[in-house]
Amino acid sequence: MRTTPARVLIAEPLLHGAVVALKQAGFDVVHNPHLTESSLTAAVRDLEPDVLVVRGIPVTEATLLASKHLSLVVHAGSGAEGIDIAAASRRGTLVAHCPARGAAAVAELAFGLILTCDRRIPEQVAATRAGSFDHTKFLDAHGLHGRSLGIIGLGLVGQEVAKRGRSFGMHVLAWSPNITEQRCDILGIDLCSNLVNLAKLSDVVSVSVTGNEQTHHLLGPKFLQAMRPGAILVNTSQGSVIDEAALLVAVKQAGIRVGLDSFGERSASPLTAELLAQSAVYGTQCTGAITEQASAAVAEDAVRIVRAWSEEGRAPNCLNVASSTHASALLTLRHENCPGVLARVFELLGGAEINIEEMDNTICAGGQAAVARIHLSHAPDAALTAAVRAIPHVFSATVAQLNP
Repeated sequence: MRTTPARVLIAEPLLHGAVVALKQAGFDVVHNPHLTESSLTAAVRDLEPDVLVVRGIPVTEATLLASKHLSLVVHAGSGAEGIDIAAASRRGTLVAHCPARGAAAVAELAFGLILTCDRRIPEQVAATRAGSFDHTKFLDAHGLHGRSLGIIGLGLVGQEVAKRGRSFGMHVLAWSPNITEQRCDILGIDLCSNLVNLAKLSDVVSVSVTGNEQTHHLLGPKFLQAMRPGAILVNTSQGSVIDEAALLVAVKQAGIRVGLDSFGERSASPLTAELLAQSAVYGTQCTGAITEQASAAVAEDAVRIVRAWSEEGRAPNCLNVASSTHASALLTLRHENCPGVLARVFELLGGAEINIEEMDNTICAGGQAAVARIHLSHAPDAALTAAVRAIPHVFSATVAQLNP
C-alpha cells in the first residue's frame, strides 16, 4: 500500500495549469509532455502513477496493466477515443473525461473551416504572398447569409455552432439522436428528424456528434449523395463518423467542399492522403479544442476530477461506471458505527457465495449509528439473515427483492 501522496503522470504539453494546481494540492506530479504511444507503457511501468492524464495519446491494455497502482485515467478532452475502456473496466481503473470545456473553441474552428471552404482563404493568402492579385480566380464564393446550416449532433459544441450560424444570418436546422422539438424551439432552430433530409436541405453541414460504434460511418454514401452540389461539409467531431471513401467520391463527382479537423485514421492512410490532396478539401491538425482559453478550462476540469477521486473516491464525468448491476436483492442494515460490524457481515455473505454488487454506508448525525444499503447478487436465506441480525452492534437487518 502506497502511503505517499498520490502520483499523477501528465502526458500532455498544454496542461501546465493543471501541473501547478495539483502540485499545490499536495500531489506528486510528473509532467512529461514528450511521451508517445510507444513510450507511455514504459513510463507507467517505471513511474507507477496512481493517475494518468492524457490527451490524444492512446492508452492500451498494455499500458493499463503496466502498473498495479494505476486507478484513474483522465482524458483532457471530450470522450475517450484511443483509451481501451473495456480493459480499464476489467481491472477497475476509472476513465473520466472533460466534456465540452472546449465547446466554444471547437465551434470557432468549425466556422473557420466553413469560411475557408466558401472563400478559399488559404489559396487567396498563397496567391497574395506570391505577388498575384487576380481576384477573378476567387469569384465562386456562395456567401453564408441566408444560407441553410445543418448541424449533426446538438450537444454543447453543436449548440455553439448554432449560435454562430444565427449570428451569420443563416437558417439553422439540426439532427441529433436525442433532440426534441421543444429544445430546438428554445435554441431558435428547426428540427430535422431525418438525417438524409438534412443533407438535402443544407448548404453547409457541420458535424459534432460523439464518435462511437453507433456513429461509425454515420455519414455514408446515402447521406453524401443527398448533399447539394457544391455544398460545404465540416467535421470537427471524430474522423470515424464519415465514410472517407464515399466522401472522396462526393468531392470528385458533386464538388462538395470539405473541412476536416480529424480523420478516419490516426496516421494518414492512402485514402486519407488522397482525400487531403483534393483542392476542395482543407485539413487542420485536430486542434478544435486547443486554444489558451479551452486548455485552461480543461486543465481546471482535470484538476477537479483528480481531487474528487482523491478526496471522495469517485471520479466526476466517469465513462465506465456501470449503469446497472446484477444485484437482485437489497440488504438494509442499521448498525452501531464501530469497527468490525460490516467486516463480519461481509464475511458471512462471502461464505454463502453472495457477491456485493454495490453499497453505501450513511453515517447518522452524531456519528454513533449508520445505515448500510448493500446490493447483493442474490438474497440470503432466512438462516443467513438471522445470522446477520445476531451480529453484535447490528440493530436491524431487512432484505428486499429488487425488480429485474
